[in-house]
Amino acid sequence: MKSQDLSIIIYSCWRNRDMWDIFSTLFRKYWSDCPYPILLVTDEYQQMDKQYVFTQVIQKNDTWAKMIKEAIQQAKTPYVSLWMDDYLLCDAVQNSDIEKQLKRAVKANAANIRLIESPKCYGHWKNQRNIGYYKRGEAYSLNTQVGIWNSDYLLRTLKDEWSAWDFERIASLDKTVDKTAENQPILVALDYIFPYEEGVRKGKWMQQGAKLCKRNGIAIDTKVRPIMTNMEMAKIFFQGAVLDWNANLVLKVQNMLAHGKRVK
Repeated sequence: MKSQDLSIIIYSCWRNRDMWDIFSTLFRKYWSDCPYPILLVTDEYQQMDKQYVFTQVIQKNDTWAKMIKEAIQQAKTPYVSLWMDDYLLCDAVQNSDIEKQLKRAVKANAANIRLIESPKCYGHWKNQRNIGYYKRGEAYSLNTQVGIWNSDYLLRTLKDEWSAWDFERIASLDKTVDKTAENQPILVALDYIFPYEEGVRKGKWMQQGAKLCKRNGIAIDTKVRPIMTNMEMAKIFFQGAVLDWNANLVLKVQNMLAHGKRVK
């Protein structure tokens, strides 16, 4: 039996189909007894000669927000977990750990409970040392890191034209975006870290993703996706350190620069 409370939604596209087999191989190894439906939402899908871990495939060639909303509506579960196709499991997942966080989300009527603290949270929620919270209108208060989302909240909040970039970098700074959800906190588990690696960024393998595949005997085609150089990885780590220092300032500058590019 599959859980009726939570679904996992994997956002992808046909261009990234090389990730589907890698994702599935690692998912089966590290979460073989996952009780939740796993939905792939992609702009295109053709029958492949491979057995993926997905229990349902949803085809919709549209904006990120519309694709996510369509997947939520088809999932028909009160909570969903949003993933990208390059979120690769790197250690065993225990169902009891996920159920614990899901119960927290239900009890708190949370809009979201993040399963990794990124960026650093604002403080402890209601003086509970194992649960943190994010303030609305702060950088990355809305975030696509692995977590558990209230489905109704997302359906009500997501604007059809949004990309994932808009959701994280523009909407998170807008205090009016989810003004109907004042009693739905945005939380983060401080006593649990979900075991996954971001494998790819900007079309290239991050070094930790490539090492994860090698460790698990998974061959990757570096002609399709080259592995980042040490300099490229150092740049990412530097950006992360700056983000931890002052996430709001960094995000505002990024948004301003992006706006300038659009205007040009």
